[in-house]
Amino acid sequence: MNPQWFGDSFDIVKRFFIGNIREMGYQVFVNPMLTSEWNGLENKFYGFLGAAPLENLATSSGRTALFLDPDTGIAQKPTKQHVTIGMIVNYLQEHEIVFSFDQSFSRGGDALEQMDKKLSLLKKEGAAGFYYDSHARFLFSAKLPEVLVNLKRHFVTAGLPEKRFINQRTNLTSHSRRKNKKSNIVL
Repeated sequence: MNPQWFGDSFDIVKRFFIGNIREMGYQVFVNPMLTSEWNGLENKFYGFLGAAPLENLATSSGRTALFLDPDTGIAQKPTKQHVTIGMIVNYLQEHEIVFSFDQSFSRGGDALEQMDKKLSLLKKEGAAGFYYDSHARFLFSAKLPEVLVNLKRHFVTAGLPEKRFINQRTNLTSHSRRKNKKSNIVL
């Protein structure tokens, strides 16, 4: 996370998800993947999001969720701006839910196909997942699919449209294959 983006509309969406996960009884931690100089703004960022820094994990008890906040998103190789599916799966050893901001999509490409590829990689690694698909995309993952069913149900109850949640595609119609169309696949 770069400090120049602190407080933008993406952060408001992050705060929404973190707040809803906390309502479900999880302690939420964040790995902000800080880039650039924050000059003491980190604590304001954690406070705004409503999540504790990952360094505080040792003092936690109970169910935990981890939010990964790279500048760009999920890629094949880790960088200062990217996490990988492998990193997400590794974090699932310690957290019941791991979710990541993801704007790492090639321009001109089919975003649904790119999300499907990342979900397939996650499944291949033994985890389940779904995307929240909007101007700010997020990948949610867990080892147990029922955890994600409950999570998605909570988000829908909070008012998010069910059509915004994208699973790994299996039964697509030609309509949902067209570029720039939203999929209605849900958990």
